[in-house]
Amino acid sequence: MRTFKSKILTLFLFIFLSSPLFAVTISPTVIDINSNQKIVTLTFVNDTGREINIQSSTLLWKQVNGKDIYSPSNDLIVVPAIVTIPGGKSQNFRITKRVLDAADTELSYRLYLEDITPDFVDPKKADPGVFFKFNQNLPVYYYTGKSNPKNSLKVSFCSADSKQTCVRIDNSENTRALLNNISFKSPDGKPLDNVDANVNGTILSNSWKEFRFNTPANKSNTLIIKSSFGDFEVPYKK
Repeated sequence: MRTFKSKILTLFLFIFLSSPLFAVTISPTVIDINSNQKIVTLTFVNDTGREINIQSSTLLWKQVNGKDIYSPSNDLIVVPAIVTIPGGKSQNFRITKRVLDAADTELSYRLYLEDITPDFVDPKKADPGVFFKFNQNLPVYYYTGKSNPKNSLKVSFCSADSKQTCVRIDNSENTRALLNNISFKSPDGKPLDNVDANVNGTILSNSWKEFRFNTPANKSNTLIIKSSFGDFEVPYKK
């Protein structure tokens, strides 16, 4: 089994380098299992010119001391677990939690769809061409409580070199928070678009993460935090 570090460096595309160019599409790319939707259908469309063999596996996802930690898990059921998808066809995967118990704190997982198709050689061509196999790494969340975020993200500053700023964001809610962006605000109150930090990420429930980005040359006393819990401003300290 490959390490998760190698798994996470995957793309959400499957490219067949020949003429014409084909691709794979997957929907949805975020899977939410809850009281109202206990089984989620994921559609995998194979628009390539050949069949693709897919094998699924799942990992428990936690954030410990600001780091993403992954471990094997059988909490989720994926049907089918392994399948061959012909070219030009689609395949539905059903995803659910093995035990649909109460979860007042959101549980997080990763669904890994690995392309295990054997290397393809076209017997009609002297040059077999080049084929890339890309694996799919999708977040899965399970939560049965009520989503009522109170914008309770705590922002503090962590150590960084003289050219960078480090922001730590603590999420004390029972559901994940999505960091959409961090930007700087100029003294006249306008966002400094040219020094947009261009950072994003997920802070799991009752967890924290640090985000580092370049410090602008322009003086700024305020950071603008854009998140799924709302947008807010914090005094900039360096």
